[in-house]
Amino acid sequence: MAGGFEKLLVRLPGPIRKPVEREWRPLQELFLRRRAARLLVIAESEAAAEEAVRALFQMDQGKISAGNSPWCVYRHRGALEFAVARNEQMAREAMLTAEPDLFLYVSTLETPAWAELRASRPCVALTPAERRETVLAALCQALPLEARLEFARVSGEPSAQIEIAAMLTRSTTAICTAIGAQPIPLADFPILTSLQAAMVAGIIHATGREWSLRLARDFLGALGVNVGAGFILREGARAAVKLLPGWGNAISGAIAGAGTYAIGRAASAYFIEGLSLGEARRQFKRLKRRRLPPK
Repeated sequence: MAGGFEKLLVRLPGPIRKPVEREWRPLQELFLRRRAARLLVIAESEAAAEEAVRALFQMDQGKISAGNSPWCVYRHRGALEFAVARNEQMAREAMLTAEPDLFLYVSTLETPAWAELRASRPCVALTPAERRETVLAALCQALPLEARLEFARVSGEPSAQIEIAAMLTRSTTAICTAIGAQPIPLADFPILTSLQAAMVAGIIHATGREWSLRLARDFLGALGVNVGAGFILREGARAAVKLLPGWGNAISGAIAGAGTYAIGRAASAYFIEGLSLGEARRQFKRLKRRRLPPK
């Protein structure tokens, strides 16, 4: 998929290629370069740290030790790496073997040395009064893009999953709008359909399920989306504006974008927000008609 799409990028005109590449970049980081989030847990004891991590991520499985490294891995829908530090020296040793994405404070320890360490990474404090959802949302916001997908999977936190779905929908919509506006009849339909199916599969994957293009295509079919319908819409739009030079491609691009956005929102509503298939289908039909051609 990635290789085929990058070959298509070369075919796009320069003014279109640059914004498409800009939208493709975060998708590469989010999915193609994805990795486990790395949390350095600051706590009085390893038991306290592990208890906090288990409670926060609602994990029952045991951790997987990484040999002599202080970093361990939890696998639960996705992967999470963490190390425990009870003092500044342990924190610095952990940072020598792997760069943590952020510090998670279970402890209330505070010294000048800790303050120096805190300034080097994003920090999130975990206190008994904090709601689990609030802490998870703060952690997700502080993570680099390539660590957010696995974090959304392992945490099971809907707000993190919705954020990823929105980002995926936004970028894929922009890409499909640009491709749909290009005068390459027929050849772009497999590309558009593949991008839309990959977008839905990515949203499904963010929920902790396995990546599944088949499930994505089944969902598209349930919404009433198929290549034939897309062809009729796109070429029908062009035929309707033959007397208005330059508008045919713009309108077909807008239709491709509106349809992609509607698919992404419906997928998020169904797979993450818990709407029924019928409700998701109605949302798809409503959003598909919302975007007007450019003036």
